[in-house]
Amino acid sequence: MTILTKTLGGAAILSALGLATLTTPPTRDAKAQNAATAPELVGKRWFNTPQNQPLTLAARRGKVTVVEFWTFGCSNCRANLPAYARWQKKFAAQDVAIIGVHTPETDYERDPKNVEKFLREQNITYPVVTDESGQNWRRWNQQYWPTVYLIDKVGRVRHQHIGELQGEEASVTKYIETLVKEPAPTAKSPNRRTKVSKITKTDAEWKAELSPAAYNVLRQKGTERPYSNDAKNPQHGVYTCAGCGQELFASDAKFDSGTGWPSFYQPIEADAVEEEVDGKFFMKRTEILCARCEGHLGHVFNDGPAPTGLRYCMNGVALKFEAKE
Repeated sequence: MTILTKTLGGAAILSALGLATLTTPPTRDAKAQNAATAPELVGKRWFNTPQNQPLTLAARRGKVTVVEFWTFGCSNCRANLPAYARWQKKFAAQDVAIIGVHTPETDYERDPKNVEKFLREQNITYPVVTDESGQNWRRWNQQYWPTVYLIDKVGRVRHQHIGELQGEEASVTKYIETLVKEPAPTAKSPNRRTKVSKITKTDAEWKAELSPAAYNVLRQKGTERPYSNDAKNPQHGVYTCAGCGQELFASDAKFDSGTGWPSFYQPIEADAVEEEVDGKFFMKRTEILCARCEGHLGHVFNDGPAPTGLRYCMNGVALKFEAKE
């Protein structure tokens, strides 16, 4: 559904949809408190990247990213292209990336050759991923073309703009400037692997291998009672998935959140866990899954400590601790 904004401004649209419109950047604490972690981008067909290799938002941690959903057949999407070009030029020195997610509305727009031709004709040089199957569209709970998201240096969505930027480009530009000035995380998760091998089992196999409590959490997305499994281990070590042994969190990243559930400010590796968004955007929680067996671990929230500002709130029964020297 293409949204028209030539007669209805972006702020009015956001209000009509029940979404907050941010015309002036609030304080960093206020934004971080209400921000949601951006779902990772997926898709193998990329344009305007080195050797057309995929980009990830995880690799963009520490930098500001603008993600825009569009399709070249949408007149409102095309109206925003000059603004993206201006941002690309203005923020080049700050390494702000514009990433287009091309989710087609028609078969003609779905053809990658037509997408490539349009990019060439319009001199669009920022990265674009094709979303022919709408996988990104669903992961982000998208509804409208065009929609722009501003992702901060921690990987959180800090602003959403629906519709044309006419009359509101200046305010969104100011928001980008604010995010650029924010400090980047001072620590990064190790990233030793490039791919996690999946493991799949039948429900009967999982039920036979796991305790009833672990099965309820890992395979049925249950939640244990607080303070039932928040063990305080004095040793240095690693927390692994109780279902498959995948390494998930280092003990150094664990902190006392006061919630009664084991809490960590970052995974041990960027690809150790996966995220799934449940509910409507900005009105939902971000679920954390084991990247290997896709078992439910818990949720991530934006009220954690430095350096990431995140709190990975996990179920203790879904974890096992292994001491390391």
